[in-house]
Amino acid sequence: MILGHYAAAYVARPHARSAPFWLLLICSNLAEFLWLGLALLGIESPEPSSLFDATFQNLQVHMTYSHNLIPNLNLGLLVYGLVLLRFRSQKLALWCAFLTVSHVWLDFIVGFEHQVLGPESMSIGLNSYARFPHLAVIIEWLFSMACLVYYFRSESRAGMPVSRKKKSVLLIAFSVGVLLWLPNATIPMRDLLPF
Repeated sequence: MILGHYAAAYVARPHARSAPFWLLLICSNLAEFLWLGLALLGIESPEPSSLFDATFQNLQVHMTYSHNLIPNLNLGLLVYGLVLLRFRSQKLALWCAFLTVSHVWLDFIVGFEHQVLGPESMSIGLNSYARFPHLAVIIEWLFSMACLVYYFRSESRAGMPVSRKKKSVLLIAFSVGVLLWLPNATIPMRDLLPF
């Protein structure tokens, strides 16, 4: 999952209204930010190394520290502690920890294969990006739409309906952001660009 992780923050939003929304967005994609940092350091480097040559099917990377199950659970505990310490809200700390660990659990359905702890440990997940990449993108889009609908309905029930304009912007942004990856599922970006 790529952009769909951010949609999860909209599920948490009605339950953590006082939280800065940027915090929910960061927690929902923290594993990805960690991976990007580790990739830049050469610790979790992808093959092929260029985004322009990668497709969902040919990308290979061992995300031991950012996306494996046990390190991600530890990351969730760390987030819980830091948010509790900073914001003094157990409810917010639990939501932030949940968003952090949900990243990897969502990747089990839509994403690459991950392991419990390191490349030699048991693999978990559907490995949908390699096995059925186009369907995986569609599932991510459906997930994003479901999260947004949940957000819209929750806000409406709380007497704070989301404006039609904001609904349209969110639905379009997530639709374009997710479905834009459909061609890249099997065709390298270099082949898709006109230059």
